[in-house]
Amino acid sequence: APSVVETEALAVATDTASAQAMEPATAPPQPTGPSLQVRNAADMPVTMALPADGSALAQHMALRFTVEGFVKGMQYHASAQLQWQTDGHTYQARQSISAFLLGSLEQTSTGLLTPQGLQPLQFVDRRLAKRRTVNLDWSAQQALFEPERTPTPIGPGTQDRLSVFLQLAAMLQAMPDLRAPGTRIDIPTLGARRMQIWSFVVEGEALLEMPDGPVTTLRLHRMPQAGDDETAQLWLSPTLGYVPVRMHMKEGNGDVMDLTLKP
Repeated sequence: APSVVETEALAVATDTASAQAMEPATAPPQPTGPSLQVRNAADMPVTMALPADGSALAQHMALRFTVEGFVKGMQYHASAQLQWQTDGHTYQARQSISAFLLGSLEQTSTGLLTPQGLQPLQFVDRRLAKRRTVNLDWSAQQALFEPERTPTPIGPGTQDRLSVFLQLAAMLQAMPDLRAPGTRIDIPTLGARRMQIWSFVVEGEALLEMPDGPVTTLRLHRMPQAGDDETAQLWLSPTLGYVPVRMHMKEGNGDVMDLTLKP
């Protein structure tokens, strides 16, 4: 007959085996990249609440802009288009800019609609003859670059440099509390070469002079990050679902781009 010590050892081993059998074989992967963060004017976190069917965005829209700016000290004038469409499950967005001497620039973003908003799957940046692509692998939680670069981690709420404006629009449309001055929205944003955190601060309602008269807008300021001098001012239209009617962007090298919605 087994001794008391052997009996106790057998009981411990049996309890341990039973506990291990009840544990999942593998733990679900945890987000490794930066994730969307929203804080109100009191610096308290805000819980996201977006409709999964993308109904916070217009199903289809095409906007035309006039563009003025400076590149390497040279002034230019251009025209731009921003268009997108959704079907309740997916979205497609495209922005193109055409300027004399500068040629054409185009960005496209395609992806899914989720309870966290837009979930990009691919971002393409075309500048003259150069094409750069970013593929977002959500199962592996990383972004893959073409031409090849070191992959970068992604987390919930990651956007690209085009979808970020539609994500902002959907959030402000669906969550009125975010329109309060002082609200800060930090969105991990992928460009063609790297990830940045774009921090938008709501400044409040502003009357904007437009070509066809004054327009009531919600003004946001994109704050520069450490080591990054790129800033932006955005004027969003409540009547158009909080899409931009004017954007003024300035890079650290002095280049400026100002887009104004055409009547």
